[in-house]
Amino acid sequence: MPDLNTFKLDGTKLVPINRFNLEPAKPSTAFTTVNLKKEAEFKVIEHPIIHSIDIRPIIVAFPFIENYFPLIEGDKAITENDSFKDYFKNDITLFFPHVEIEPNNGTVFYYENVPDKSGNKGGILGKVTLKYKLKDKVLQTNQKSITLNLKEAVLNLKVNHDFVKVNGIVNIATQEIQFDLIDEAVKIAFLNLVSNLNDLKCNIDLFFDFKGYSKIKRNFLFARDISVLKSGTILKKDLTSPKTTIQSKATLISSPLMVKANLSTTIAPKTAISEIQRENSIKADVQEEYVKSTFLLKINKTLSYPIGADPGTSLYKTIGGGFINIPFNLNEDFSQFKQIFVTGFNFSKLSIYKSMVQPNTFLLISKVYSLSKDLNTMKPCISTIFHAYEEGAGTSEEISKISFQFAIGPNLSDFDLAKLKIALLQNNFIDGDVTDYFDKVQFLFPNDISAEYEVSGNYFLQQSDISTDGKHFLFNLSTENLSEASIMINALNNTITQYANINFKYKEIKDSSIIELNIEQTIGEILETLIDNTAKKIQINNQSISNCKLNSILLVYNQNATYLNSVFFKNYPQLISNDTKLLDFSAVNPSASGELKDAFFDFENIENISSEFNQVVSQSTAYNRYIQVQIKSQTAATNRITIELTVQETGSKFAVERLKSEFATSILFNFIVKNTADNTTLISYKVNYFDKNDNLIGTKNEVFDFSKASILIINKK
Repeated sequence: MPDLNTFKLDGTKLVPINRFNLEPAKPSTAFTTVNLKKEAEFKVIEHPIIHSIDIRPIIVAFPFIENYFPLIEGDKAITENDSFKDYFKNDITLFFPHVEIEPNNGTVFYYENVPDKSGNKGGILGKVTLKYKLKDKVLQTNQKSITLNLKEAVLNLKVNHDFVKVNGIVNIATQEIQFDLIDEAVKIAFLNLVSNLNDLKCNIDLFFDFKGYSKIKRNFLFARDISVLKSGTILKKDLTSPKTTIQSKATLISSPLMVKANLSTTIAPKTAISEIQRENSIKADVQEEYVKSTFLLKINKTLSYPIGADPGTSLYKTIGGGFINIPFNLNEDFSQFKQIFVTGFNFSKLSIYKSMVQPNTFLLISKVYSLSKDLNTMKPCISTIFHAYEEGAGTSEEISKISFQFAIGPNLSDFDLAKLKIALLQNNFIDGDVTDYFDKVQFLFPNDISAEYEVSGNYFLQQSDISTDGKHFLFNLSTENLSEASIMINALNNTITQYANINFKYKEIKDSSIIELNIEQTIGEILETLIDNTAKKIQINNQSISNCKLNSILLVYNQNATYLNSVFFKNYPQLISNDTKLLDFSAVNPSASGELKDAFFDFENIENISSEFNQVVSQSTAYNRYIQVQIKSQTAATNRITIELTVQETGSKFAVERLKSEFATSILFNFIVKNTADNTTLISYKVNYFDKNDNLIGTKNEVFDFSKASILIINKK
């Protein structure tokens, strides 16, 4: 499988091949909309995963500068001393340039004492300022340098055999890096910088990106993505026909684990896979190819600048100039975060912790984590993979495992975060000058501080392999238990929420959230917003495949003037998929003045999957079976029905309950069967009928043969 840095070309973007395309979490995130003439900023989070990169047209000017792209082979970590062959010219060897770090403009450390409202000493604000340089090594004619771009810098302060991480502000144009500090972090940074002990010296991590080529190997795993359930009309290539057809959303809710439609049970799975390869022009003997990728180079530098004897040349300064004394006593028992409570933000929705080391930095722990949307497709980040065949395998059943992959993220919209910034100002939690506080406030999430986490309360989710991607968690659950897989698929098909607890722990912080996994309850920004200050208009576009209902708009102007309008959208029509509307500045803010910087929308994504199931005619494969359960009109006395099904071949059991108001909505059941020569195609089921007082008024025990029909009818009692 390709590594996490491997990309494919998707339109005008490089998109990661083997993962969902998620929004990055970055401490310096400014929650801004896209202006009409503003180019998208490339962002990288601390851990080495690159997100989608806009490919901009390159205007070639003379003198022509030739670019070199290293060929990256093997799985070992990339270091600054590595060398590579050029992808296009094998006779050229490529090296990384030297990276040098020095104080910026003769100052490495600066601080001031900040008074409180009474004029007494209220705290300390400070900063560490550095400059970086890239210098080519001494090279021969057939040796060249690799082009590096600094994307992020992290200052690692040392205290009590531990680290305090501070994210820096990088200015690529001037090659400057600044780390803003507050209170105890100011003291720690000073003592780290002047220390003569290696164990107490701080260091800096520099993350550079560069382009190169790498080899990927394709595995022949054939699957259907459950996320196709969300699309209105989708181009689908039938694996049994070379023709491409358009099918409705309803008819696609049929076989999310499809290997080959209408597959005869007499055909061996290995033969079926070979047919699929031939029909799709896949050469089994050619499984490798080279792709252009973006890689990260991490370089660590130790920072040590002993304090001198001359204040005039000192690298350590205050408002009064350089100093050569030691003004601080370190408090080793400081708290890195302190919980705060903000008016209007209930603890049941969000926990807020203020950083004690970085000014205007807040750790947010959302109390609910939900299924995330993919940035490119706007579909839920969930898929199933049916491993029907792997090279060299050959068992009587030909089933190795079934995998579920999905991504969850904090249920906090850009609108929520914008309102939180305003509330932080109103509750006096902003440090220093509040001018442009919207840009100064930084939000962290548990993954940004490497908080420990544990999932509990759900058997399926507890068994998953979990990794982090920005502020998201990626779950990968694989099972060889067909009953377990069937239960999970049925929960997704019928939009039954899977709940779990996710517990966070970081030093003195212990907090918890709830995971709500439901394909109809997804999170993510679906509105693309373009601001045209010249025409005085806001263009909005619903990028989702579902309808969107607008509730409120929050406008942010220069000097951080804000305006909230909840009345304008009271009778505003829903935005259908890909719908574009123009809003006049004067319509959403009659007293508008100044240049509009940002616009944030409170919206509802109107999603509905389960209502489609009553149109479905289920189809099955040799492994994956579907039946649709339809409840016919019942007597007036019947108020509730419970149905218990047992697949006799595997022993898989399913139970479902329906109230009278839900009788008309069909139930879609999925189950996995073994591919054996002799198998039982019977399902035994029991139906219980209850009245409005929950008294049992009738019971039926029946047997259903799913090889003869796909619709199971629950008749009147």
